[in-house]
Amino acid sequence: MKVTQLLRTGAGWAWRLPLCALAYVAGTMASGVLVSKLGLPLPALPEQADEQTMGLRLMIGSGVLALGIAPLARWIQGTYWVRLLILSALCYVCLGVNTPIEAAIFTRLDGMSTMVLFWILPCLLFAAVTALLFRPALPGASFRVSASHFFSGHSIGQWVWRLGAAICAFPLVYLTFGMMVSPIVIPYYRQAQFGLTLPGGGVIVLVQFLRSSLFLLAALPVLVAWSGSRRRLSVTLGLAFYVLVGLFSMIQSYWLAPALQIAHNLEILADSLVYALALTWLLVPRGAAKTQAPLMGAPLHVQCA
Repeated sequence: MKVTQLLRTGAGWAWRLPLCALAYVAGTMASGVLVSKLGLPLPALPEQADEQTMGLRLMIGSGVLALGIAPLARWIQGTYWVRLLILSALCYVCLGVNTPIEAAIFTRLDGMSTMVLFWILPCLLFAAVTALLFRPALPGASFRVSASHFFSGHSIGQWVWRLGAAICAFPLVYLTFGMMVSPIVIPYYRQAQFGLTLPGGGVIVLVQFLRSSLFLLAALPVLVAWSGSRRRLSVTLGLAFYVLVGLFSMIQSYWLAPALQIAHNLEILADSLVYALALTWLLVPRGAAKTQAPLMGAPLHVQCA
């Protein structure tokens, strides 16, 4: 029986994941046409990059993106439209806002401000298809009821210090793991290789608090609508952050030195997992685990109310 269930689960993921990836690719192509029609500048590709390889890397990265976000989509409850908004907001904050912010201080790329507009359509289309195909098993409580239960788990005073600690968590985690890999990565930034640059320490710290605030805003709806255990939440959200903030872009930035790729991937993976664990521990009330989702072989339907 378990083998049959696993086969059904694998078959369900096997056809759904490519559709989610194709949705992101289609959104990227449509957004590229729109931005071109508007005459907005896009970042120039490095000399080492070619369009054919970039297209292939986009397909691979989109598949990895689907694999990283689908488990999250399976464990958040609410109507289809609520789940679409939660997933699209998380993807857009990490890709459409965070990436241009990082590029603005760590690279010499021009045209990154256009990417704030560029990423809206891919994130919306990707989230729409992912929320449709990777639905929760049971209707569960409405988002309003879940929010009421979530925020009643702590007093106002507790929420004040917990939210403050959550904002401080990401800069602390980022700087801790960043110092561990700094002997490997900093020489590339100081030598301005691959279009990289190194800002002052004060700028780096301030930007991390900005990123932390944005990540917290994007993650809060996920925490509210979560239907699984706290342990599953910390792992699933951590891997989603890793894919969105690190792996997705690293797959496409294939011209970077291997040492730089490996160091940054390990750093961002550690950042993401520890940060998600901190958010879960600080903000999610204990005993908040809910019903389990079904296998992917279950009949497909769209929850619209």
